[in-house]
Amino acid sequence: MKKIRLWIADDHMVVRSGLRQIVAATRDLAIVGESEDGPGALEAVQRRKFDVLLLDLSMPGGGVELIARLRQAKPELRVVVLSMNSEPQMAAHAVKAGAAGYVTKDADATLLLEAIRTVAAGGNFMEPGLADALLFQRVGEEEPQPDVLTRREREILKYLASGHSLVNIAALLDCSAKTVSVHKSRLMRKLNIDNNADLFHYALRHNLVMR
Repeated sequence: MKKIRLWIADDHMVVRSGLRQIVAATRDLAIVGESEDGPGALEAVQRRKFDVLLLDLSMPGGGVELIARLRQAKPELRVVVLSMNSEPQMAAHAVKAGAAGYVTKDADATLLLEAIRTVAAGGNFMEPGLADALLFQRVGEEEPQPDVLTRREREILKYLASGHSLVNIAALLDCSAKTVSVHKSRLMRKLNIDNNADLFHYALRHNLVMR
């Protein structure tokens, strides 16, 4: 069995020791190295081979901005943030910076292992409580409402949020994929959204996802 290779970046020895114990009890994970600060994590990314980086944001030289620097050094890097910070917005900032997973340090070990395996397999993972908080947080008054969209733009938004490709939507609406792309660009600009993940969450909050 090929093991998932982990690198731990955390300045607390107790945390690193605890993670070693958790991983030692598994058959598919292995810790290949550790670092105690941001520069150490950057050096590891550049010089060592591993599959998933477990990253503490509050260590010296850390912070959300470190995630972007790590991804810049190695675009394919898979990062799981392991943090004491349980604020949903911090998790959102980490994901936007390039993290593939976010778990708090008071989470169960089984949840952390699920996050590691999911991220190593190419998926994304956020601790359920944080994901729920982000998904169902109150929509601020400054967020553009669906009524700023035209009927066709709302229709296309529903299809996009439901997983349809531009080509599929074009076939359903009897128009060209280029026309759909133009509508998509316009509706995203009106909603102040710049990526598909945020577009999906917007549609979910406003009950615009087809069931």
